[in-house]
Amino acid sequence: MVRNPSNRNISRKTSLWMSVFALVILVAVPAGGEARAGERLPVPRDLPARVFTIQEAVEYGLAHNPVMQAADEDIKSAEQGVKAAQADFLPRVDGSYSFTQWQDKPIAKITDLPGSPYVQFQTSDTTLNHWQAQITQPLFQGFGIQARYEMAKQEKHIAGHRRSETSLNLVRDVRRAFISVLYAQKVIEVVRQNVTQLRSHYDDAAALYRQGLTARNDTLKADVALADALQREKEAVKQLSILRFQLNRLLGIEESAELELIEWEKTPPADGTRDALPQLNELFLRAEKNRPELASIDAGIREAEEGGRAARSAAFPRVSLFGTYYREGKDFPATENDFSNDHNAAVGVRVDWNFFEGGKTRANISQWRHRREALKKRRTDLVKQVQIEVKEAFEQLEVARANLATARVAVTQAEENQRITHVQYREQMAIETEVLDAQSYLVQARNNFYAALYGYQLAWVNLERAVAESF
Repeated sequence: MVRNPSNRNISRKTSLWMSVFALVILVAVPAGGEARAGERLPVPRDLPARVFTIQEAVEYGLAHNPVMQAADEDIKSAEQGVKAAQADFLPRVDGSYSFTQWQDKPIAKITDLPGSPYVQFQTSDTTLNHWQAQITQPLFQGFGIQARYEMAKQEKHIAGHRRSETSLNLVRDVRRAFISVLYAQKVIEVVRQNVTQLRSHYDDAAALYRQGLTARNDTLKADVALADALQREKEAVKQLSILRFQLNRLLGIEESAELELIEWEKTPPADGTRDALPQLNELFLRAEKNRPELASIDAGIREAEEGGRAARSAAFPRVSLFGTYYREGKDFPATENDFSNDHNAAVGVRVDWNFFEGGKTRANISQWRHRREALKKRRTDLVKQVQIEVKEAFEQLEVARANLATARVAVTQAEENQRITHVQYREQMAIETEVLDAQSYLVQARNNFYAALYGYQLAWVNLERAVAESF
């Protein structure tokens, strides 16, 4: 059998575009979280009508994706950390109970002079129950309590920034998956149109062959081209199924759910002018201001500064006020004591001061200083990375806009060329190869148009993620 080389080229190009879009989704998938082996994601009970706009898909994903739920739990965890650190400012109340059974009676010996007879007497019961309660209020801890409280607050800020980052990533990934499904549907539409037109051409070639007007070779070529188109249709359907699975997974719904997606009305201005976007330098400034990754590092730097402050607090004296109350006696409630007070209370001030700990305090201070400097250097590098992402997305958008304008004209020309060539073939004014080439050019032009259209939308999504702002 003879295969038309143009059709093989189109097949390879179509597969290439599909592979590119599939790769975009596969790269984006980790942000949606991993399901455990053998675990199936349940269909949420509040799944709305299965017709989704891109914004509805984003909102649904934000509400149901387990990664967002995990980020919310991280914030709650950090909030409890703040409460725990705040509790160190408050008084601490401790209680204790002990039971003691002496083998011999506790006694004391008293003598006037060494070597002279002594007098001994019992000092305690052989059975003792001791109850005690103590309250301690820190007065000064070298500013360590305040520093640890500020560290906990920065941890909460970091958790919030990470949630924002997770949200931005999920919005981007849902949009990418949504757009890729739309593109895959258009590829199937183009492939099926191609199948229909090739079937029609095969019928024409067969009719002309039966009339003795063409060689059998023309029929064979038409048959091969049709077989290739049917094969591409199967591949496109399989690819669409995979992309739907990825989208459903990001939305947190059953992978077999069939969703109808509404086209996103995000296209370049009809008059051919540039998109209403700020200048590139302005986008750099907005990205540096908006990106939660940078805000997270800033909070980490502040946390490291407070960590150094907490480490330095170990060099200061620690002063606390305490009050204690106890009961001691031979019975369980400790109300009977024949030798001393069965209860008593006291208040006092305690000062603790460590003078030497093998250089531990200095090492801890140095550790936090190095951590702060490392974060500053990472921030400098991250700013450059953000600028690269913004510039790349901005340039990608410009290229996609230009490609879309070119592709739109190419489709019109390819459709007219295919129509004329098909008419000429029926009138014996064009040969088989010209018909198949015209059909291949049409498929290529349509694929290029949809690739440019959805490539433009993907570029827009990437730019909004890079700047962390909607336009």
